[in-house]
Formats: sequence, C-alpha cells, structure tokens
Amino acid sequence: MNRPVVFFYVQHLWGVGHVYRANRVAKGLAESGFEVHLVWGGTRIEGFDFSGITFHPLTPVRTQNESFSELVHADGTPFSDEDKAARCDELLSLFETVKPDIVITEAFPFGRRQMLFELLPLLQTAKNALKVPMICASIRDIMQEDRKEKRVNESNAFIEQYFDCILVHGDENLIRIEETLQGVEKFAEKVRYSGLVTPPAIETGERPHSEFDVLISVGGGAFGQELTRSALQAMAYSRKFPNNWVIVAGSQMPETDYQYLQANCPEGMTILRHVPTLLPMMQDCKVSVSHAGYNTVADILRAGCKSVLYPYTGGRETEQLRRAEIIANKGIASYLAPGELTPKALGNAIDRASELLPANIDWKLDGADRTASILACEYRSFQL
Repeated sequence: MNRPVVFFYVQHLWGVGHVYRANRVAKGLAESGFEVHLVWGGTRIEGFDFSGITFHPLTPVRTQNESFSELVHADGTPFSDEDKAARCDELLSLFETVKPDIVITEAFPFGRRQMLFELLPLLQTAKNALKVPMICASIRDIMQEDRKEKRVNESNAFIEQYFDCILVHGDENLIRIEETLQGVEKFAEKVRYSGLVTPPAIETGERPHSEFDVLISVGGGAFGQELTRSALQAMAYSRKFPNNWVIVAGSQMPETDYQYLQANCPEGMTILRHVPTLLPMMQDCKVSVSHAGYNTVADILRAGCKSVLYPYTGGRETEQLRRAEIIANKGIASYLAPGELTPKALGNAIDRASELLPANIDWKLDGADRTASILACEYRSFQL
C-alpha cells in the first residue's frame, strides 16, 4: 500500500508558536509512514528542522502588527489584491502537483480568516478533485474565547461543507475544547483529541548540559519585551538565585529590543538570541520563567521543571491566561496574573516556584504520534 500523502497548510502571521507545533506534528506523521508536504505560508524562521518532510515555501506573507488587520510582504510592503491572486494560483498549482490523500489546515476554519482568499479556493478545489482528499483541521486545545456569533456560524458552515475531522491537540482530561470554543456541539462527532504535542525528553547523556539556574524565555520573542526587561532587574530580588540567569530573547524579537537587553544585562546574567530547542535547558534549570503559550507549556510539562508563568494577554488574547490558570491550579507552576509583573514580584515568584513539589503529570504528552494514529484510522474509514 502506498504511503498516504499529506498536504499540510501552515500560515503564521505574527507569532510563531503554532508553527513549531505544526512542524512537530508533520515530523511525527512522516516518522509514522505518511508522505508529508509542509506548505509554509509565512516568513522563514531560523533553526527549523524539516528533515523527513517535503518543505514548500510559498511567497511569504505576514501582518503588520498584532491587530492582524493588514497583510504585508516580508519586507513590510502592502500585499495587494494582485499579490493575493498570484499566491492563490501558487497554492492551487502546488495542490494539483502533490495530489494529496489528506489535506490539513492549521488553525482554519477557527483562525486565519485573513487567508480566505486562498483557503476557500483550496477547499473547493479539493472537493472537486478526481481523487477527493480527506480534509482535517489542526487546532490547539485552548481557543480564543467569546467569538462573535457571525464568526461561529461561518466556521461551522465551513466544517459542515468541507471538513471530515477536527484534530484537537490537547488532552480532554486537562481541558475540553467546548470550554473555550463556541459551537462545538454542531460538529462534536468530528472531534478527535491527540494529546499534547510535546517533544520527546532528551536523556542526560544525549544533551549538552546547561548550568543556568533560572531560564527566562519568551517563545519567538515578538511579544517578550515586558517580561525580559523585568527579568533584567528581577535577579536582584531573588533570595535563592542571586545570579546564574539566562534570557533567551527569541528569533522574532526586534533587534532594538534585543540590543537593549544586551546593553542592560547585569553581571551574573547571560543574554542569548536564539537556541534550537529550549527543552534541554528546561530539563537542567532550577526554574523556568515564560509566557504560557502552547509550545512553551508543552516543553515545561515534558521537562518536568518548576516554572513561573506570566501569560501574554495582548489584544483580545485569552488563551494563555486560561492555560496559566489551569497549570497553576494543578500546583505545577507559580503564576503572575496580568498587571502583577514587577521585578520584585518576579523575583519572589521564582523563589516560590523553586519550592513546588515535583509535578505529577498524567496527561497524554505524545500528541504527534497519536495524531498519526488518528489520521491513519480516520483515513481508512474515509476510504470505505
């Protein structure tokens, strides 16, 4: 039997966390025997490993800022209607070349509405193909809450018309998707939980040892200025860890903000621009400090490290706040609520986190492997 061919559409517009999860899923599918074509619509990101999968970069597009109101090229110039038409042609041509058995859209139809100009033609083309592929959505476990009724109805209509399966990358024993996503009752029979998509733990002898006691990380770094600048002064307020801190700024942090960190770095602290993976540093540190994005918390749970979470709540974001509250209530992390961040509060939170008991994790953390198993099962049923 030929390997099922997967056409995995991924588009990052501002933050980059979801593309790390998507890449982990894609590699897990490839390792399980799928032929995976990762269709990448955003700007290139340093340090990604695409081994085992076929990488297809489209003409990159992003948004100007976190309002997501305007699409622009990688250089910041406007993305015109002509540009949209050209990229749509690019995407559809790729679909016709690959001729996939399975199409996966990351976030859509619950997000990426800015990309409707190409996603709707893609779905219509797929449904009209001689070999109609199974169509799946790939979404995180906690979604943006309080969506407008018009948007709920729109996404539900897309699901009814085009989608065969909704892959929720979470553990229903931690949080169920209907707790943050409206309208799930309309398509509940299509929902499949994969467990959390986390990287495999790295054995001590297989990783470079990190000597840092306190690790400050902010994902890609686009939203990390408040936390990293507070961390510069917080070391002076920590009784347990008065030195030996490291800040990983992130590849997407603006250069001016990164230079500020370098210029104001106190003695006993190290500033790094980017590391390929945070997991080994989390496994070795005494306390991890971060926002509460999906991938960062997945790394924390896999590493089993003590942590401080300060959720990012810019714009209308509610996802990280919900995740931080859940993890803190489980006794796994110390938590600073929005508005509570000061250097002193951060130093004190780090000291409190160091006294937490070892985490008792019984959630499914092998989401990439489980996604492969789910897709294999669903695809067999789809072919009947």
